[in-house]
Amino acid sequence: MGRQPCCEKVGLRRGPWTIEEDQKLVDFILKNGIQCWRVVPTLAGLLRCGKSCRLRWINYLRPDLKRGVLTEAEEDQIIELHSRLGNRWSKIAAHLPGRTDNEIKNHWNTRIKKRLKLLGLDPQTHEPIIHDERPSRKENAWNADISVKDQQPIPGKEVCRTLKTGANPDPKDTCCSKSLTLKMDESMTQENCFPNLIETAESTFSWDSLSELEQIFQYRSHR
Repeated sequence: MGRQPCCEKVGLRRGPWTIEEDQKLVDFILKNGIQCWRVVPTLAGLLRCGKSCRLRWINYLRPDLKRGVLTEAEEDQIIELHSRLGNRWSKIAAHLPGRTDNEIKNHWNTRIKKRLKLLGLDPQTHEPIIHDERPSRKENAWNADISVKDQQPIPGKEVCRTLKTGANPDPKDTCCSKSLTLKMDESMTQENCFPNLIETAESTFSWDSLSELEQIFQYRSHR
């Protein structure tokens, strides 16, 4: 069985507290002290539940509350306590008189966590944040694919380099050198060899290699 509710919710007020309600609660506690919160609403003449009265007193109405933003010294103390106690806000608040556990928790989530991250510290472990610089599996696969593509020969490129140097092309260096050599021999026997060679090369390798090959033949024709 779960915990019993503090009181019946029927007929009770909800929402923000009024000034009159605050004054009734303060007058009752200052006169009678803190008693069982279940009976405080009835004795104080309030249409509120006991839990609402307790939170209102602890977080807003008790005289020893500190007002304003937490100081830097208090933040440092909270960081030190959090490294030992974790998210036990009530125990942390016990070491900071005048501060509530709810106030400390809200300040931690809105300000102190950002401050620790800027310092390169993990807000939960208080240890330096270590960034994993190892490439992911997706990046490794991408790099491997690029490496394989770079190693693949470009049709006609090896032939153009061979024609520049004047050496005989090696059939092992390119997939199209043998077929290109045969087609070049057939084209050379015709009267107008250069246009036929261009047409043959166009069907064999890319336009980039064709442009380079055309420059080579123009150079040789002027020699």
